[in-house]
Amino acid sequence: MTHTLIPASWATPLLLGLVLLALGCDVGLLPFRLPQNARQVPSSIVARSDGSGALQFGFEMGTGLRTFMPTHLPYVLVSLILLAAPWWTAPFAGFCFGAGRAIMVLSAVRRGNAADWDRDFAARKKAILTGCWFSMVCALAVIVISVT
Repeated sequence: MTHTLIPASWATPLLLGLVLLALGCDVGLLPFRLPQNARQVPSSIVARSDGSGALQFGFEMGTGLRTFMPTHLPYVLVSLILLAAPWWTAPFAGFCFGAGRAIMVLSAVRRGNAADWDRDFAARKKAILTGCWFSMVCALAVIVISVT
């Protein structure tokens, strides 16, 4: 039995509304951004060659100490976990979020030049965010269907 904060009959329309709000913000249809602590982790932390920068980066991002978000997908994920997913998805999602952030930082460090990595990301940002949104919508559909 899945234990959620609200009944599935309420969660589905609420989640749909939150997804549409987040998507509207991401594509520029809505003229505002959802709240964030928009401070970047200094490059001196990220560039540590011993790998400790990736861990500190993940800690600071994951705890919200410094959280600049280029997308509203984290809001969708948190809403999904709070409203429709079983309890065990929260630590699993946190682990996946931290691992993804660590991989991103490690790939920038391995590239050798963070400016080149940033430029490459900026050039591919639209495709990356489209893929992330597609994955999130698919996951949302699977979870909502399995809960209802």
